[in-house]
Amino acid sequence: MDIDTTQLLAVFSTEVWLGALALLLILVDLVVGRGRLTGPADMVRMVALAGLAIVLWHTFTLEPNSGATWGTLDTFAIYFKRFFVGTALVTLIVSQPYEQRLEAGRGEFPALVVFTTMGMTLLASVSDFVTLFVGLELVTVTLFMLAAWRAGLPRSIEAGMKFVIVGAIAAAFLVYGTAFVYGTTGSLEFSAVRAAVGAGSIPMALKFGLLLVIVGLSFKIGAVPFHLWIPDVYQGAPTPVTAFLSVGSKAAGVVLMMRLVFSVLGPGAAQWVTILAGLSALTLLMGNLGAISQTDLKRFLGYSGISHAGYLLLAMSVGPGILVGTHGAEARESAASAILFYLVAYLLANTVAFLVIIIVSRTDDDSHMDRINGLAQRKPFLAFALTVSMLSLAGVPPFAGFVAKFMILRAAMADPALLPFVVLALVMVVVSLYYYLCILKRMYFRDPIDEGVLEEPGPAARVLLYAGVLGSIALGVYFNPIVEAANLGAHSLFG
Repeated sequence: MDIDTTQLLAVFSTEVWLGALALLLILVDLVVGRGRLTGPADMVRMVALAGLAIVLWHTFTLEPNSGATWGTLDTFAIYFKRFFVGTALVTLIVSQPYEQRLEAGRGEFPALVVFTTMGMTLLASVSDFVTLFVGLELVTVTLFMLAAWRAGLPRSIEAGMKFVIVGAIAAAFLVYGTAFVYGTTGSLEFSAVRAAVGAGSIPMALKFGLLLVIVGLSFKIGAVPFHLWIPDVYQGAPTPVTAFLSVGSKAAGVVLMMRLVFSVLGPGAAQWVTILAGLSALTLLMGNLGAISQTDLKRFLGYSGISHAGYLLLAMSVGPGILVGTHGAEARESAASAILFYLVAYLLANTVAFLVIIIVSRTDDDSHMDRINGLAQRKPFLAFALTVSMLSLAGVPPFAGFVAKFMILRAAMADPALLPFVVLALVMVVVSLYYYLCILKRMYFRDPIDEGVLEEPGPAARVLLYAGVLGSIALGVYFNPIVEAANLGAHSLFG
């Protein structure tokens, strides 16, 4: 097949920019010297922030390219490219207070984040299983290096090893699943697989292959029972890496699962609803019940993230088309749009939570919950910011998390078969409110264990705190712009 180079560069221009930026960061680090407390690492950081800002601006100049023969650049892909680049930019700002405590090794972090982001944006444009696997492995390998980034911290090395083992297992499922898909359809293109799925009776080998692919992607988003790596890796990895994992890695798995469920399986795959809804129920139960007994903030947010994956899977359960006709198409688009909005609300809340954790930790990775005891007395604004974050994650109005969960549940209620799962999700909202309020209790009603003066966040981190708090409040009141962007992105999945 002839490849139009101009068209290829148009589809993957964001990835080209990110790859060039990552190489530039390595060059800057080599030229100005290895990262020490001042100087070189700060230069690498500034170049990375400026470069990511330029790439983010570039994503707003992208135009959908429906005629692409290699990859896809629809509004769905553009939405996620902006989301991933924005997440990387936020991660570098979040990491600044953490990195200031390090004497060496700071120069590598921005380059690894940019390389990971390049893989994530590539996943947004996949249209075949080969590109899917390549992009996913690029994300996995670089995230493994980020998790093990603190070579002098045993827990970081342990987290990296656990992550690479889980990544290898997930890759095995994906490879075997892809082999079955190719052996049945003779193609690795999503369009060919969709045609085979919609042709009538689906061969058992194709069903088995798609099931293996779903399992591989379930590892990435943290769906139960493929979630076991999340609490340990979140706790052991450096806190900025955990923040990146909690949003970026999850969203990378979500974008692929959405492509598979909404685009590849399509309206003729009603039999997949039971599997997706079952995964959603297990994930909601384990995530919410597991979070109650946690005493480490990062591990706590790990289980919280698992529960949020359950809500995303509930929305995907609407996708395989048990509803027919115009109403069914509207329900599926509504579910996809809800997922896109949900990720933005989750990004805002999680960013604030992890930034506060970094500030109160004082030592490198001491994230025990006692660190936030009496925070309202020591740093009232930090306590307020974490309060907004927790309430948004719990789905309390008038915060963005409430709108996100409302959109998910409303989309799921369009299908009568999913009503028991909607009821379960509502019960889990109440459960989550309990353990999020426990965090507030520690901040406002317990005495601090440490009377030391907390460090002041830098200007960029302070701006990010204000932006996260105001964003969570604003999107809970005036959410139309993001909802409209999500609707546009979702619509292209069904075009």
